[in-house]
Amino acid sequence: MASLRLAPSAAPEPMSGIGRRLIDLLNEAETASTDDQLSPNLRSRIVDALEALRSRLTQNGERDPRSLFELDERLIELMDRLEDCAAEGGEAPVELQQEIGDYLEAIRTKVDRIAGYWRWQESIAAICAEETERFDARKKAATGRVERLKSMLLAFMLPRNLKKVEGQKAAIGMQPNGTASLIIDDRTQLAEEFFEGTFTFTRTEARELVRQLPDGQLRRRIAAAIAGDGWEINNSALRSAITNNTPVAGARLVKGHHVRLR
Repeated sequence: MASLRLAPSAAPEPMSGIGRRLIDLLNEAETASTDDQLSPNLRSRIVDALEALRSRLTQNGERDPRSLFELDERLIELMDRLEDCAAEGGEAPVELQQEIGDYLEAIRTKVDRIAGYWRWQESIAAICAEETERFDARKKAATGRVERLKSMLLAFMLPRNLKKVEGQKAAIGMQPNGTASLIIDDRTQLAEEFFEGTFTFTRTEARELVRQLPDGQLRRRIAAAIAGDGWEINNSALRSAITNNTPVAGARLVKGHHVRLR
């Protein structure tokens, strides 16, 4: 007797594979198109790749964490009503509190359902956290690209003294910043009044410092610290002095520029 043997089904193509296939097809289309027309074969292959990508995205989007748990619709309703009260900034009415109390009275028989609601909400929070991290990373990358583009535009416009570059639908303008940036050219030329530092002592040392300040080890320690390099520049005092036209060697205020889309 002849037997029918079914071949094992092939594993689904991963998203990364579909993406690479689509990129390769688009690159091929860019070089192989004639008069902005694609060959039927290439067009069909691109459509197949797009359909595969759409199918995978639809499958991922239809995931519902509620399907993982046995949820009690009554508990969901009560918690939703309680959340609405919290969102409105008020307390839950006595009737709602009583309903929730009655529900919890039978907690021994509802532990699994309550645990299911708990885990469902935790899964939603976890999914949202993952999405937040993903969008934060995309936001950071996009912001970085914008800042790098602005720097390139400034590097192009400043040497040419271009105030504005206009297109058909938009214009890119360059203008001075509202606040000048502080540039330290030579910190060794700054007066001592523009440096500050932080000393750390134990309470016992502080008391001893007061008693021994005229002479002693602590006095020598402070003197050595003052002569050391652990001092930070007081940018506020330095900026204020320059703004008030006080002669300051070793520092200056320079107004930079920024670009914006109009």
